[in-house]
Formats: sequence, structure tokens, C-alpha cells
Amino acid sequence: MAEFSLPANSKIKAGKIHKAPEGATDIKSFYVYRYNPDSEENPCVDVFEVDMGSCGPMVLDALIKIKNEMDSSLTFRRSCREGVCGSCAMNVDGTNTLSCIKAIR
Repeated sequence: MAEFSLPANSKIKAGKIHKAPEGATDIKSFYVYRYNPDSEENPCVDVFEVDMGSCGPMVLDALIKIKNEMDSSLTFRRSCREGVCGSCAMNVDGTNTLSCIKAIR
């Protein structure tokens, strides 16, 4: 069996953890892969705890909530929000899909 290892600058490190607000009862954690090619830092995975009581049912709704309320540096593409244009395509739970039509639950 062959063993492979990633180069030192490609190994994923733990990122920041953004907690849900106090009093939130229905919390879902989102793990977001972050990479900035302009910096010398390794990629990381940030954790965002989102209160689902104040969030829409689709993955794109959660990403918009994260960007608006938790971390404005998060960037992603979106356009029609109806599953037509394909601009919000991303890997969700290991599957390539459109985040605007992918249900969170």
C-alpha cells in the first residue's frame, strides 16, 4: 500500500470557532474550509454555530446569515437563489450541489 503525505503548506489546520448567541436552542454547526492564496498561511476549517430559529432552511441562507452576522470576511458566489444559474455551486457534505436548493436538515 502506498502512503502519501501533503506538503507542509497544504495541511489543514483548525480555524476559529464562532459561537451561537446566548439563548439559542436549535443550533447547527457549519464547518467552512477557508483558504487565502495571497497569504502564506495553511488552509483552515472555521466552525460557525448558527441559531436555526432565525435562519432559512437552505444552506445558502445559513451562509448569508454567517456573512451578515458573524464573519463579514466570508465570500461566496450567489445570484438567482432558485437553482437556475449555478453560481452558488459548492461542495456540501462531500457532494457538489447548489447551496440555494440544498436543505440544511
